[in-house]
Amino acid sequence: MPERPYNLGQLVINTGSLSYLDNCLRQFMLNPTRRDMLVGFLNPHVYNYVERDSYVRSFIQACDLVCLDGVGITLAFRYLFAQTPPRVVATALFDRALAWPEPRVNAVLIGGTPTQAQLAADNINSRKGSWHIVAAYHGFMKSDEYRAILAQHADIDAALVGAGTPKSEQILLNARDVCQRALCWHIGGGTLAVYAGHKARAPAWVSKLGIEWMHRFVHEPHYRSRIYPGAIEFAGHLFKNRFFPNNEVQR
Repeated sequence: MPERPYNLGQLVINTGSLSYLDNCLRQFMLNPTRRDMLVGFLNPHVYNYVERDSYVRSFIQACDLVCLDGVGITLAFRYLFAQTPPRVVATALFDRALAWPEPRVNAVLIGGTPTQAQLAADNINSRKGSWHIVAAYHGFMKSDEYRAILAQHADIDAALVGAGTPKSEQILLNARDVCQRALCWHIGGGTLAVYAGHKARAPAWVSKLGIEWMHRFVHEPHYRSRIYPGAIEFAGHLFKNRFFPNNEVQR
């Protein structure tokens, strides 16, 4: 399925360009005999969790497709592992999917506060496109509660989750088991907040330059801890996996 796999240490990432990923998702949804598809994204923050959380590690390793969302990740591939995978902003991929003329996609949305979840669902439904959010749930319940919720929607076409890492990954691993024909997609808490109207999009030129992290640093105070000490932790994991291969991420 991927244009080609990329390796970040022992971590194998199936990815591709924005157009390629969008086409893969749409072809999956058009397939009447489809099975589940697991889609996530990887940025420095998520990669730190890959190194220290078994659920996140299992999720990324199980993903059929992964968005490389973050200039830090693409620079790591380029300068430490001599690969040049495309950078794809997770919200941009979701934008593309919502613009599909077909097929009809009935989805469950999970994440954010109760208000954010409902606003995001209402805004998506107001587009009157091919996607319809049939139910929206906030991101502050326990894991077993989400599994029970997903069981009520076992025949759903898509489970869209933006409840933060590592909770989103835990929910989606359950979704893959329970919703066996669904696109199980980690759209990200930021994407959900954008569609709820609670987060401003970065200007297009900022995104093109790969410096959305600077925009977020200025406008989102809670994000700043990802820069320090998060960036230092990220660099430590990368150098360990590049120069001490015996300590690489284990399957």
